[in-house]
Amino acid sequence: MLLEGLLNQNRLNINCSIACMIHDREDLLERYDSVNLNCEVLITSEAVYAKLLGKGANINAGNVVVTDYEGEFVQLSGGTLEDGADYSGKFVIVSGDLLLKGRGVHAFENAESVVVAGTVYYPESCGQSLLSRVQGEKRPYPDGAYVLLGDRELPRILAEIPSDARSVWVAGEVSALEESALELAKARELRIACDRLLIYAKAQEVYGNLFGTSAPELVPEGFTVTGPLTLDETAALYGEKLYVRGALFMEEKACGCLQELQAILVKGCASLPSSCAKAFRAIGRADSYRIYEGNLVRINGWEYFSHERLKTMVDRGEKITLEINGFAVFGEDVTAEDMGAIAALNCNGFLILPGEAQGALGGKMGEINGFTMDSAAVQQMAGLSLEELIQKTIGKNFQGSNVNAEIYFLP
Repeated sequence: MLLEGLLNQNRLNINCSIACMIHDREDLLERYDSVNLNCEVLITSEAVYAKLLGKGANINAGNVVVTDYEGEFVQLSGGTLEDGADYSGKFVIVSGDLLLKGRGVHAFENAESVVVAGTVYYPESCGQSLLSRVQGEKRPYPDGAYVLLGDRELPRILAEIPSDARSVWVAGEVSALEESALELAKARELRIACDRLLIYAKAQEVYGNLFGTSAPELVPEGFTVTGPLTLDETAALYGEKLYVRGALFMEEKACGCLQELQAILVKGCASLPSSCAKAFRAIGRADSYRIYEGNLVRINGWEYFSHERLKTMVDRGEKITLEINGFAVFGEDVTAEDMGAIAALNCNGFLILPGEAQGALGGKMGEINGFTMDSAAVQQMAGLSLEELIQKTIGKNFQGSNVNAEIYFLP
């Protein structure tokens, strides 16, 4: 039986940044029926790669490097390479970002090969021949600049850089929302180049010449900036004007919170109950909207819906909108009438429910990226009760191994 065979497979699941699979001296791969490999980079020998393909391995990799190298492998997690670093003749694997400074630009000049899952940052004056053995993203930075990797708030930049630094290069976003920090940066005559800049519109007029960026994001005066936000009674702690960077989510019971706000701007998607849409429109706007009915229930994993639970909701006149990333199982005794509790349903995974209930969903089903099956048919195919099927699917009787790591070695 296809489904029973799938559930009973002895599987090896590897999730990592870099997988280095050169040898299989202990025949580890032979112990498994299937191999699922998810990584940014796969480094493998012809023999192991052939074995993986022969087993029908599911390989999701941004880059596959097949090599016959038999020497020394060196692992680096990233960081900074300066004077004295030398990897001549070695195969170097770097899982993070790498900053080359000073004589560190010669570190890989005579290496066998260098595979980088992150980005290598190097001075603009660095000759490209020094990096010819590097496989991965490479990005130059201005000579003489103090380099910072990752997003930074301006006060943190001022605290990190040397007092005599005048040129700063940030591979990421700079958040410059505090006027006191802007005044200090101006007094120190700093010039900060960055990928993105977050700054109040009025401050940009005064301090904009401190920054070099092609993408300034201007915040209206008087707004408090937040990240992704669930709007509830705590929103009042942020102020009366909110600038939300990312998704906004609110439930129907929080609709009254909108009365406490003067304005709200959402640079992302706003998920709103239909009953709150008019109140939101009166004070705010978003880049996009997702309007739902009743309560929004988001499932990341799995959930079981019983007849009693759904019937109680129907009796109370309650509705839910389901967003499933995983799977949902509806009890064998769930009826078509119970589906009155479901306003709409989107699923990235699969659903198991009785045929009567499945038919009742009808037009309530939106995007289904996966499959929907009748619970009786599933039990017949798998030869399992619904309870046994759930146990196997959530992993209580899982056959196989899971490996989650930054770098996975099969030497």
